[in-house]
Amino acid sequence: MFIRHRFFWRSLFVFAILFVFSSALWADEEADRSALRKISATYEDALNSNDLAKLKPLLADGFTGVMISGDEIKSFEDLQAFWKKIWDLVGAGGSYHVTVVTDQTDFFGDVAVSRGYSEEMFHTAAGKEFAFRPRWTAITRRQNGEWKIYRVEGTVNPMDNAVVTEIVRRARITVGVSGVVAGLVLGFLAAGGLWGRKKSPRPAAV
Repeated sequence: MFIRHRFFWRSLFVFAILFVFSSALWADEEADRSALRKISATYEDALNSNDLAKLKPLLADGFTGVMISGDEIKSFEDLQAFWKKIWDLVGAGGSYHVTVVTDQTDFFGDVAVSRGYSEEMFHTAAGKEFAFRPRWTAITRRQNGEWKIYRVEGTVNPMDNAVVTEIVRRARITVGVSGVVAGLVLGFLAAGGLWGRKKSPRPAAV
């Protein structure tokens, strides 16, 4: 009876320790998830307000990424250059909006791997509208006690994407116009050559 009684209290003691320990881990993880949600919210705000300066404090040392266009970035300045390229395509008077959706985040000590998708909408100055849903993966790490963005990668389906379709359409128009211009130039040169030959005096008969 004494042995069974002692075993009960030992088991209860171990259970209490495990409960306290797991509760502390859960609380720490929830705090980490909350910090990552704030990063996501700041990312949305920075892009929707076209103010990338809000993102700079969130980038870790050694930050890198690959954008949906395939552009590789290795610094905040690279990110700014990419974003300027996007707005040059949108044009003055256009607009952009993004909503970030996180599917899952896995923690590995001071590193977190998140993946999900974003709902993105472009309105160009020319009145065109493009909506697409790229997939993304983000690696964040704890740096000096704060979570920072270390690596980001985005991908889109190139076979079913409104932006890609528009680029291809414009490329076809450009090629078509170039072909017409080239044809006109060649025709003009040929006509000029014929006209020159017609105007050339015939040699006098001997």
